Amino acid sequence: MIIVVTGASSGIGEALCMHYAVGGNTICLLAQNVPALEKVEQACRAQGAKTFIYAADVKDAAAMQRASEAMLKDAGVPDVVIANAGIRIEDPASYVGSAAAHEIMMVNYIGVVNTFASFIEPMMQQNKGHLCAISSIAAYRATPNSGIYSASKAAVNLWTEALRLKLAPHNVHVTTAASGFVRTAMTADLPFHMPGILSAAQAANIIAKAITGKKSRIMFPWQSRFIWSAFCAMPGWFYDSVILCAKKYWPSRKD
Repeated sequence: MIIVVTGASSGIGEALCMHYAVGGNTICLLAQNVPALEKVEQACRAQGAKTFIYAADVKDAAAMQRASEAMLKDAGVPDVVIANAGIRIEDPASYVGSAAAHEIMMVNYIGVVNTFASFIEPMMQQNKGHLCAISSIAAYRATPNSGIYSASKAAVNLWTEALRLKLAPHNVHVTTAASGFVRTAMTADLPFHMPGILSAAQAANIIAKAITGKKSRIMFPWQSRFIWSAFCAMPGWFYDSVILCAKKYWPSRKD
């Protein structure tokens, strides 16, 4: 297979590259951190993968188009494109200005659009392909400090849902993978206990299985799925009470 992964230099992106490195697959790795990207590329090659690396910022549409065109030329039309690149920013203490909201929306949402854009038509022409966006459980209910992050991931969920419906007649599948807590740099500074936290490799395995099974939407791990499904079923007034109480009494992390 030919697989494209953004945010491939660390975390879940790196783990996805390593997951697909076996079996002689071709992997196109994209990120901004070139030295880290080269290390992942070397590890993938050691597992038998054919690799190409590309340095680009997912929020830069022109740069992503150039990178995508290079991928199509170097490797061909991909079987799977995984839009994994993303950032987490806490809501600012002051709501004066919108710099943080703009940045996170550009990376987490527009970055997904830019990642998929150049591959949709080639996949439709071949009547096959799979697009996967890494979202978050935060897309379903916000917490006091996650408003802008939750909004960016909710945008991903809705856009990929529409894309899935649009591409279904062309045999192009779309998976939206809502991740719970994964042990990466993004969660390293979170002070609270994170139920069911996974390693990046465990998360990559779950995502890859969802792609193989052509799942439209997944939420993982099961602890997060259980908790956030309950949150989604709560009326607003009750959810507010639960979250504010949890913010006050939820235990701190021990590791």
